[in-house]
Amino acid sequence: MEDKKLLMMIRTDVPSEIETEWNRWYDDKHIPARLNHAPGFLTARRFVAIDDAPKYLSLYDLANIHALTSKDYLKLREREASLPLDSFEAITPTLPNFSRRIFEKIYPEEGEYRIPNTKIIFVVGHDVPAAREEEFNAWYNTEHIPAMLERVPGFVTARRFMTIKPQLPPRVSDWLSSPKYLTIYDLESKEVLESDIFLRETNSPWSSWIRSWYTRRFRFLAQRIS
Repeated sequence: MEDKKLLMMIRTDVPSEIETEWNRWYDDKHIPARLNHAPGFLTARRFVAIDDAPKYLSLYDLANIHALTSKDYLKLREREASLPLDSFEAITPTLPNFSRRIFEKIYPEEGEYRIPNTKIIFVVGHDVPAAREEEFNAWYNTEHIPAMLERVPGFVTARRFMTIKPQLPPRVSDWLSSPKYLTIYDLESKEVLESDIFLRETNSPWSSWIRSWYTRRFRFLAQRIS
């Protein structure tokens, strides 16, 4: 697991009365503190929902699980935990619909991910019956993703992740509502999902069969804001 790239996903809503200041804090303090002072935090991107909730989504690419257990990161967390209860560091985990999850990349197995010059992201979370997981992964990796990337204009990248349950401090170890599988696509525009070719490619006989028994936990279309 230590050689795998990990993803931290944070989703939340923010009350309108603090939204402007909260966004400024997140961009100017919260993210830089991690990218500049916590080894293993590789990238950070933030998105705002287009057609779903919670409103805000943050994605952090991590080198490995040590990014979350390093002395520097734990020191940063300890400092933030000591701040007043009205600080954004203290308020954020209590915001409506707040969730924080850790995922391990399972597709593609090789190659570095390079953030494309796009602004739209499409995120889908699934749960699958245990007896069907092998077929689900085979369909996703050999039919569904190739169809999207090779035949649907506007699909730029695709990555798949599986949730993991590391022994970490409580703020990152509540997994009760986490889907097991996560797929993230970078898109050129939100209209990609409305195209005739996209709708056609998602309705193959195998796709229809898979959809008859998997559980889609969420579907999230969002625009990058930082």
